[in-house]
Amino acid sequence: MGMGAPSKDFGDFKERVREATEIVELVGQYLKLRRVGSNWQGLCPFHHENTPSFNVNQERQNFYCFGCHKGGDVFSFAMEQEGLEFREALEFLANRAGIPIERRPGSGEGQSRKDLFQRINESSSEFYAKQLASASQAGPARDYLKRRGISPESVEKFQLGFAEQSWRQLFQHLQSRSFEPERCEEVGLIRRKSSGPGYYDTFRNRVIFPVRSVAGRVLGFGARVMDDSLPKYINSADSPVYTKKAILYGLDLAWREIRRSKFAVLVEGYFDVISLHQSGIPEAVAACGTAFSSDQAKLLGRYTDRVCVITDGDAAGQKAAVKAAGILMTVGLRPSVLSLPDGEDPDSMVQAEGGESFRRRIRQAPEYFRYMRELVAGRGDKPAERERAIRRVLDDLTAFPEGDLHLESLMDELSDVFGVDRAVLVRALRETRQSSPGRDAPSRKAKRSEEPAAPEAADPESESQERREKLMLAMLLREGPGREVVLELLAPEHFADPLRARIFSTLAALGRVPASEELGELFPDPAAAGTVHELTFLDRPEGSGQQWVRTSALRLKLKRMLDLNRDFQGRVQAMELAGEELQADLMAEWRHVGEAIRALRAEIERILAEQKGS
Repeated sequence: MGMGAPSKDFGDFKERVREATEIVELVGQYLKLRRVGSNWQGLCPFHHENTPSFNVNQERQNFYCFGCHKGGDVFSFAMEQEGLEFREALEFLANRAGIPIERRPGSGEGQSRKDLFQRINESSSEFYAKQLASASQAGPARDYLKRRGISPESVEKFQLGFAEQSWRQLFQHLQSRSFEPERCEEVGLIRRKSSGPGYYDTFRNRVIFPVRSVAGRVLGFGARVMDDSLPKYINSADSPVYTKKAILYGLDLAWREIRRSKFAVLVEGYFDVISLHQSGIPEAVAACGTAFSSDQAKLLGRYTDRVCVITDGDAAGQKAAVKAAGILMTVGLRPSVLSLPDGEDPDSMVQAEGGESFRRRIRQAPEYFRYMRELVAGRGDKPAERERAIRRVLDDLTAFPEGDLHLESLMDELSDVFGVDRAVLVRALRETRQSSPGRDAPSRKAKRSEEPAAPEAADPESESQERREKLMLAMLLREGPGREVVLELLAPEHFADPLRARIFSTLAALGRVPASEELGELFPDPAAAGTVHELTFLDRPEGSGQQWVRTSALRLKLKRMLDLNRDFQGRVQAMELAGEELQADLMAEWRHVGEAIRALRAEIERILAEQKGS
């Protein structure tokens, strides 16, 4: 069986790894756990906390944090803790358990196509690093890095390299490692000659910056000249393993610190990242020779909610910062912007004033809206400039659906920062939506996209409603009469939260209690997976039996009928105000809802009376 083997063999291999990995032992290698009842508890490794909210269940072999709402099985934990993709986590746990990973023949020394491309890149990276360290032609490159203030430790940490002026040196190295030229060309390291047979190296006489995945695999390269000749940088083209808009330089070294501090620093260049890291600011990352994208913003969103965008102080830098901050905001993050003095960049400035001073600048950087307000003030605070800035922000805000809770908060903040009446901003936002209906807005962070829109008025029972929905879903994860009651009485529409409604549909359609190891396959997206693993840790209220389950389910049905009743009231009032004739079928439906409300209330009262009598 191999990592590229048929699905049955792959499934068997995955289950072997799961059975060989005990979750309490695995998690215990990363944090201190203590037994509390039937669970183990510790301080969550995924967010900062002082009181343990991270729970591990040995029987079900899963975990859930009530603080940051992450949950899953052994594979989920390895992916989160080590920053791995699923197959990488599978190999990581297999190696840990001593289970050999057999390789399927026929794909380049038995490796998958993707793995082959990564090995080509890694072999090239090692070659470039050796050239920088010892080749006589690399002397100017070593001197250049020294002048730029890059320490030997940083050279090694970032695996910097050097490509000589030779046209075929890397090509010959890759040939000596039995890599096919066609595959090397696919990842962009060599190019086919335009006239005649043969290939030549893509990068020549340049300092090399390997770009790595979060798991540390080399995916592509940046290459810089050592003088002012153009083009200053050449970057790997997109390839089967490298997509510039979905990768951040330095994230492989920064993600743990970003997650710990819940803060990231976004800069423009490779040297900026390296200088900040070696000056004690290890949260720095950069786009890889391309404009910052929503994919990169979502990537940062896995580890933090706060990002400081650092840019040059010239007009081009300000424009790039505004665009990046807007993208970060539309995926649910909280951006701030640090604009440096004209002529300075993070690399030059942190080396001139030191890491601690520069970190103070970062901490004091204004959040996005205030940065926009400061730009307006710096240009004379003219009404036209103010309107232009507000409309730029509103264009970003069209990414949020109407009624979105986060949007409401942002509109309040925008009103406060710019001193503009909120109603005026709401009208302007509506106009902006109408003028760009086809705008391809970045989608928001997954966990927010699953949240219901904010209700118009606060519901005093909303918290108990949420818990009641979760407890009913928890019934579907265990055998017993309560499960049958939930399936008998409830349907997806009885769950106010769309995510919980989707979970109900999936569990009901399954027709049985799922095994713990099935949860990841049934609910692959993080939002659903986190909620389902939370359900497995919920305890029913003390003394709750089958009648309690029935009453709780009936209350959910009643809540749904009351919501429908309010909808009918609103529709009827609107029709009366408009002078429209009330339709007979509409009134019949409304009467049916009223009858259902009375019946449900009577049934709930009957059950409660029986419980009191007994």
